Amino acid sequence: MKLFILCLISASAWAQIERPALGVMLDENGLARPVTGAPAAAALGEPLFGGPVISLACSQTMCLAKTETAVVSSSGESADAPPGAAIIAFTGDIAYVYFVETRQFAIWFQGQLYLFDFAADGDVLSIRAKGFAYAIARDDGIWVGNQNLGVAHTIFLLDDGGALLAVDDQVRLLRANGTEIDFAVSGAGSFVRMTDRYIEVITDSGMWELDTQAGSEEVFLLPGGSR
Repeated sequence: MKLFILCLISASAWAQIERPALGVMLDENGLARPVTGAPAAAALGEPLFGGPVISLACSQTMCLAKTETAVVSSSGESADAPPGAAIIAFTGDIAYVYFVETRQFAIWFQGQLYLFDFAADGDVLSIRAKGFAYAIARDDGIWVGNQNLGVAHTIFLLDDGGALLAVDDQVRLLRANGTEIDFAVSGAGSFVRMTDRYIEVITDSGMWELDTQAGSEEVFLLPGGSR
């Protein structure tokens, strides 16, 4: 009986240290690839979606990708879409999608894409689906609602009300409570939502993964080269 209990404990411990999923990233070839392992020893899985994609975002349960002519899900669903890149944000099983070239908003729900009329007052850089907010670029900085977050290359709005800002030599993590954590990642040009917790930071020299969970904030280099 004691041996049986020890075996159960050992099996449970092994399950806890097996390679956890760290999300899905865009690699240097534009392929969406699962990331497994520990942050310091991550490995890439086989590409999803059968080829390169333009844009990508993932929640804990699914991924949505934008190809040149469609929005496709990791479960195999697909819907025709305007050409070019898209900005995607999740809230539960629903996703908001903004088509950059045509400046159109849409909602993805149960494998269907529903366009809706909404005109943003500027170039949209990021969307927050929970509570629906968006960031726009103006001459004096990046604005979210009536708040000016300052000049930056780009922004990613976090579900908890915070944001990531890319400046010349660092990525700034702004919390909704006004606190800030800075990471020495230079040349960040874009962000990709790998899961609800992890965000990919794409730079000219490589890809980084940033853990946004409160109390666990860190950044580490992902496998692969630059885009």
